[in-house]
Amino acid sequence: MKRIALLTTLCLAGLFGLITYLSACKPDPCVTRNVQCKNNGICREGDCICSNGYEGDSCQFRVNEKFDSYYACIRTRLINDTIVDDNDDTLRVKAMNDKFGITFWSVRDSLVEVINGTANGNYITIPEMTILDKKYWGNGSLNKGVLTLTVYASWPPFNSSKTTYVGYKY
Repeated sequence: MKRIALLTTLCLAGLFGLITYLSACKPDPCVTRNVQCKNNGICREGDCICSNGYEGDSCQFRVNEKFDSYYACIRTRLINDTIVDDNDDTLRVKAMNDKFGITFWSVRDSLVEVINGTANGNYITIPEMTILDKKYWGNGSLNKGVLTLTVYASWPPFNSSKTTYVGYKY
């Protein structure tokens, strides 16, 4: 009986030792691939998990950088629900020095109406803002190189507009 107890104890100890040894021998992919995560990113299982506001294989890009460019767009504008124009336009989107901020304006129309927004992943949010007695707000996205941006505006006494830009980076 003592012999069976001793053999059982030895088998369990050996099995535990073998499991511990095998799990300890598993190489860390972060070390074997020499993964270097930037901007406070953390390596897990060989991939960088980026801190908020960064993206890329090594967390090397700010999320707003992918929007920074000129876009050749088709612009459709409705004022008080009536189409007033449907034209070509160039939209300039500029990444700010922070991780999320962007500004944009129509190169064709005006540099006075420079609108601010924030980038989060592939999405843009335009919080309500006022420029020369006109309120602006809206949203958009960048999907496979195509920027779609809708900007709403209202101004006294009862005017409103909806302008949609759809275009490619150039």
